[in-house]
Amino acid sequence: MSARSLWLWLASRGTVSPRLAAELLSSFGTVERIYAADRHTLTQTEGLTKAQVDALCDKDTRAADRIAADCDRLGVTILAQTDAGYPDRLRQIADPPVVLYVRGALPDLDRVACVSVVGKRKASAYGLVAARKLSAALSRAGFVIVSGMAAGVDGAANRAAIEAGGTTVAVLGCGIDVCYPPEHRRLMEDIALSGALVSEYPPGTPPERHHFPARNRIISGMTPGTLVIEAGRGAGSLITADCALEQGRDVFAVPGLIDMPSFEGSNDLIASGAARLVQDARPIIREYAAFLPDTPLEQRVHRAFVRQVGGPPPHDPARWERMLREDAPAPAAPPPPEDDALSDEERAIVAAVRAGASSVDEIVERSELSAPRVSALLTMLELDGVLTRAHGRLTVPDR
Repeated sequence: MSARSLWLWLASRGTVSPRLAAELLSSFGTVERIYAADRHTLTQTEGLTKAQVDALCDKDTRAADRIAADCDRLGVTILAQTDAGYPDRLRQIADPPVVLYVRGALPDLDRVACVSVVGKRKASAYGLVAARKLSAALSRAGFVIVSGMAAGVDGAANRAAIEAGGTTVAVLGCGIDVCYPPEHRRLMEDIALSGALVSEYPPGTPPERHHFPARNRIISGMTPGTLVIEAGRGAGSLITADCALEQGRDVFAVPGLIDMPSFEGSNDLIASGAARLVQDARPIIREYAAFLPDTPLEQRVHRAFVRQVGGPPPHDPARWERMLREDAPAPAAPPPPEDDALSDEERAIVAAVRAGASSVDEIVERSELSAPRVSALLTMLELDGVLTRAHGRLTVPDR
């Protein structure tokens, strides 16, 4: 019997929670020993109820084999806790998923800059703009964006990361083949191409209400920090923030006006000291700079974010709605630096883009710079406004 079948067997014991499974693995050492344990041994194991003993005494693996066959048919990867691809940061929480179902290419979240972005489903225009701009800025700086693909802030964060040419991961509260909400079908497919879809639930599992609070611990557990964009008191995104704090992770929050109920939870996090206030991407980039191959200059990050978001205050919903529809930058912004303020390498990249190059490979060919150097400098040039990206194509904006 394969180890994969045994992990799926353990994951499918309905009365055995992830936390209990972690405790059993700590006690028994391996999943094979848990499977081999007889009723007497299990009865003597501290903390197990009769229902849990009964579930663990059921050694039938046919359901596990059906799940494995479904995953093979759908092209879904199964990661058990002992697999190298299972995120070590997630493995360290108190109740890690027994297995992860993955569609796409899950980045090595333990070795790259990454942050979770969460917020309100029925978000305000201000919250959606903040989610888009912060996620795009972080993506262009080299961060992987982890979110939940939900309506509102989560989906906006996932989409912004893709449009910025970055990598994003969506943690689902249903089976890996089930799209929820249904209107995010295209987003779901794009995430699978540009990053990964992840779930602890086997294929075909519907989006049950209790799944979403449970999946929040995975969103926070995968990353060193969680950014709360918009959260009222009692919001689901506060559950993610609480999970992050319990896991010993950082929490950041975007402030709202004191008379905005949808930001009361976010403001409470900041006021209590549980979260660090975020007004642009710089605090997050500064915190995790060690994970970035080349850290963007802070003034560039600031200028790019001001150019994108500066202008309308939170209490001016009409302008935020217009920005959301047009995805347009605010008109007042500092100009990008002149060509003579750029380095020789930066000027070579700008010249290549002016000549029609758009992809990294095309710029490498025209500039004769290495691909890693081009990728790093592109981040700087985009953040500084020297280059812009529209519909996946780089251009040099008019000055």
